[in-house]
Amino acid sequence: MKQLATITIALAVAGCGASTPPTTPPAPAPAIAAEPPPAAAPAPPAPKLRGVLVDDIDRSADACTDFFQYANGAWRTAHPIPASQSRWSRRWESGETNKEHLKELLESVAAHAGSPPGSADQIVGDFYAACTDEARANAAGVAPIAPQLAVIDAIKTRADVTHAIIELHPVIDVPFGFGSQQDPHQPARVIADVGPGGLGLPNRDYYVKSDKRFVEARAKYRAHMIAMFELAGRKVAPATIDAVIALETALAKATLDNVAERDPKHLDHPTAFAALVKLAPHIDFAAYADALHVPHDAVNVDEPAFVAALDRQIASAPVDTWKTYLTWHLLSTAAAMLSAPLVQEDFEFTQGYLEGAKAIKPRWKRCAEAADSLFGEALGQKYVERYFPPAAKARMQEMVKNILLATGDAIRDATWMADATKQRALGKLATFNPKIGYPDKWKDYSSVHVTRDALWDDVVAGSRFLATDDAAKIGKPVDRTLWGMTPPTSNAYYNPQLNEIVFPAGILVPPGFDMQASDAVNYGAIGVVIGHEVSHGFDDQGAQYDEAGALANWWTPEDLKQFKARGKCVSDQFDSYFIEPGIHINGKLVLGESIADLGGVTIAWRAYQRSLAGKPGETIDGFTPEQQFFLGWAQWRGDETRPEEQRLMVQNDPHPVAKYRVNGPLSNTPAFAKAFGCKPDAAMVRADAQRCTVW
Repeated sequence: MKQLATITIALAVAGCGASTPPTTPPAPAPAIAAEPPPAAAPAPPAPKLRGVLVDDIDRSADACTDFFQYANGAWRTAHPIPASQSRWSRRWESGETNKEHLKELLESVAAHAGSPPGSADQIVGDFYAACTDEARANAAGVAPIAPQLAVIDAIKTRADVTHAIIELHPVIDVPFGFGSQQDPHQPARVIADVGPGGLGLPNRDYYVKSDKRFVEARAKYRAHMIAMFELAGRKVAPATIDAVIALETALAKATLDNVAERDPKHLDHPTAFAALVKLAPHIDFAAYADALHVPHDAVNVDEPAFVAALDRQIASAPVDTWKTYLTWHLLSTAAAMLSAPLVQEDFEFTQGYLEGAKAIKPRWKRCAEAADSLFGEALGQKYVERYFPPAAKARMQEMVKNILLATGDAIRDATWMADATKQRALGKLATFNPKIGYPDKWKDYSSVHVTRDALWDDVVAGSRFLATDDAAKIGKPVDRTLWGMTPPTSNAYYNPQLNEIVFPAGILVPPGFDMQASDAVNYGAIGVVIGHEVSHGFDDQGAQYDEAGALANWWTPEDLKQFKARGKCVSDQFDSYFIEPGIHINGKLVLGESIADLGGVTIAWRAYQRSLAGKPGETIDGFTPEQQFFLGWAQWRGDETRPEEQRLMVQNDPHPVAKYRVNGPLSNTPAFAKAFGCKPDAAMVRADAQRCTVW
């Protein structure tokens, strides 16, 4: 990003003249008192930093009973969830504001047709122009997907099924997952990874469980499939739809549940390429690898039982069932880019029924999201130039530095760890690589052919580019400069194999990160996010990777036992939280995120105290610095979430719902209770015997 220097030019005006020397001495000049030099202009006062968002606070609530409600209940009451959203808070609002910024950028470049072919402006501008041309999409119906339908319609034999999967996989990504992965045992190299996939419902539970909500979801899914085929003009017998669902059910039954999938050891199966071919002789992985120019080298097979089950289905399920299956996933993938009836039907099941949204997002927003998904770094270059100043990056770097130092303090102070384990933990911490804002080098999209008059073709071109770009990493050394999120993304992540924490520019905006906010508020909001990502390096998953990114144990047996007991405390705590009668959070599913939230609060609090360097913080609007810190976290995490979305999260999301991301970790934090004067028996104070501590 180019920074423009501000140049101030001072103009000096000098008077000059000459006179003839007088013939007689001049009369003495009268004495004039010397004037004092003009007083220097007073320096402008430093801008007043904002504290917490006082109007968001529900004064009728008790901070020590339900801090989530107290911190921002008034904001949620005044700002109901928009019809197109399934959850809402100032944090989610800021993410939607990012999309408005993307809209401005996209409309600007789209307005100037004729940018150099292959340039970032041409690619994102022409894509956005094509995507927002709703009239063209409606007139085209399903005609844009005719080339892919032709591939499926041409299937006659089982061998043809495999060849169609190979041809379509970069676009529809079924019935298995394939991509690059850092070798968990030789972290300097990249290998291929084969994983489960191929399901139309969120996860295996929706196929195999008998609870009323899952039975209903299966019925809704079946009706949705029938409706989509009818809208596409491809009438299919209900029995054929049932056969496709039975095929997906067979794949689901062979898939690990979402708790088991969280353990990296369950997904660690180094496999010679010849052994993969033998495991699944009917899939023709050799031809698949050749199509992506991937070497026939060792791969990791996440779930061998799934691959074996998929191979059995390819060998035994009727060819017509496979044709309908592939057609269904093509329709499901493409629907959002086709005519209005298909767009609406797709919305009503996916965002409407499953997530609870009441209205579809405006087309411009869906197009901005699609542009970011397909060409995010091309768009991201323009985003950071306009919306991410260097001063924000510098302040963020300082906070990250303090939080890493505070994490070291927490490790050294952990009384339950032996010195040998502490030294390994500190060694891992020393190799953490923070990435802030945007990549140092940008992805080159110049080979992607994008036009203004063929939206689905643009999507296919972008999807194929992403697939081939990912496959090109396989067999090569790890490139540590790459990013897993685009710069405008309002999110962050930790990668255990690269041992990196990544904060895109899109999350570094108010209220999470605000250049005009007090340090107490920033440490409580984005500071806890930083601490959260650092803590992922030492949660139940991250703790299984060493400082080099290898899946290897570095714990003494007694320390590992202690660590797991502390994790169980967190898991048991979250198991006790119900979103509605009969449905509670799965503590084992959310364990990693909940350890990270607890660690994030603890570490960010330490870092904030460190930043004060012994000086007191400022009380603002009647709130002490300590109160500002905890309110900063709660106001950042204050999502109102629709019941449908909560049910989906409990089943599928490793993150707890927002209320418990606030109340859960803070109820374990003595500094919180002290800041708000909570009594020992308050709901927001867990007794010493119940209190969970990890870091």
